Amino acid sequence: MATPEPAAEVESIKAVVSKYFSIYDVRVSYEALTFFVSPVPNLLDQNFDQLREEFKPRHLIPLLRYEGGEYTINVVKRPEMRTKGLWVNGTLLFITLVTTIFAGAVLWASYEGNNDLLRADNYLWGGLYFALPLMAILGTHELSHYLAAKRCRVAASLPFFIPSIPPLGTFGAFISMREPIPDRRALVQIGAAGPLGGLIVTIPVTLIGLWLTSLGEPSSGMVGDSGAVAIIIQPLYALFTLFIPLPENVALHPTAFAAWVGFLVTAINLLPSGQLDGGHIARGLLGDRSKYLSYATVGLLLVLGLFYTGWLIFALLIVFLGLRHPAPLNDVTKLNVKTKFLGVFTLGLLLVTFSPIPLVEISPDYSFQVEMPGGNETTVLAGTSFYFPLQINNTGNSNITMKMEVLQIPNNWSASLFQEGTSEAEATNILQFTLPYQEDVTILLKVHVPESEIPSTKELLVSMASLNSNGSDYQREEAPFMVHVV
Repeated sequence: MATPEPAAEVESIKAVVSKYFSIYDVRVSYEALTFFVSPVPNLLDQNFDQLREEFKPRHLIPLLRYEGGEYTINVVKRPEMRTKGLWVNGTLLFITLVTTIFAGAVLWASYEGNNDLLRADNYLWGGLYFALPLMAILGTHELSHYLAAKRCRVAASLPFFIPSIPPLGTFGAFISMREPIPDRRALVQIGAAGPLGGLIVTIPVTLIGLWLTSLGEPSSGMVGDSGAVAIIIQPLYALFTLFIPLPENVALHPTAFAAWVGFLVTAINLLPSGQLDGGHIARGLLGDRSKYLSYATVGLLLVLGLFYTGWLIFALLIVFLGLRHPAPLNDVTKLNVKTKFLGVFTLGLLLVTFSPIPLVEISPDYSFQVEMPGGNETTVLAGTSFYFPLQINNTGNSNITMKMEVLQIPNNWSASLFQEGTSEAEATNILQFTLPYQEDVTILLKVHVPESEIPSTKELLVSMASLNSNGSDYQREEAPFMVHVV
């Protein structure tokens, strides 16, 4: 305790403890009163819970431990906690609704192919198809924690939502535990309640999202100059696609994306480290040995951080908040089979909701392929003109700008380039044009041999380059053409 208690106070606390446990020694220290007790094994849990409840009005906390073959109960003062009014929960909920609706509007506008964020229908459908299902998933997750805490007679706050910017509009939510967890059983039950509750909502959202996606029109699949980010769906998500397949080249519906976020939130919370939900469950199942699993989890995240930087940031956040989970008040009582199954099953969900690389950045690709249907060699008569066709295929993931130039022209010859289907009057020595995504174009190289040319073999050289967004070469090729004059 913070200051030495009067003898009367010590005796008063001892009298309460003795109602539930047989005391054979008492030690007084600056930090706590320590009672050495002999519990009745089959009444240990019940007696400790009653002791904890009786101490609550006196702002005292008992801690039951078993060390060196002896049971001890340490009694300490409960630190003062400042609680926030419900107006804070309500304000954060309102702000998060606004930010998730805005994020939904951005997603819906992209899904519909319009860039006008001032359109009211973007906010209507973005709120309905994205913000509502996402908030339902997050809200159910946290309310499940809250209800489980109440069932275990642990004071907890209502959810605090955290607003953010698009594409999600929120960093999630949390509840505040206003008193210590009583025992390992409560750790498992409270920790498991959130992921299970959130998953119960995520599954129907997934099915609805996949159905809505299946109704969509095929998209081009083009990345564009700014690149794109692709999501990697989780194993459980992939399982549902067996029942409602995702058509090829169809954009993911915002509701389906909200479901993906739901699985991601579930997986993150189930990581068995620190004070995450998985950390609660692991501490309840393994006791103090859970610290080794926590260390291993952070180590794995650091390795995965080499491939996806988000895990590196998350690992550092866990380290900052604390790798070791604090012990519950009663760290002695063993778990029953039902609680063990609940904990193991819930932690096992991590295997089907976790994606080692959830997001993949796709860079713009301006690749092209050249085919020469007529070959690159021909025989001509002096004083005539002829054409070499070149078929240019866009094999990248974006619209590309092509630049073609005839680099090597024999003396007195003329050579120019123009696009098939256009006028030869537009032929030029340097040709630049746009080649749309997944399309091809035929370019004609027109060559004129003067009448004065004597029989010989001459070479022409055509340079071809695709330009990236800043105008520099992305891919360059040179094609030689051999002309035999007779």
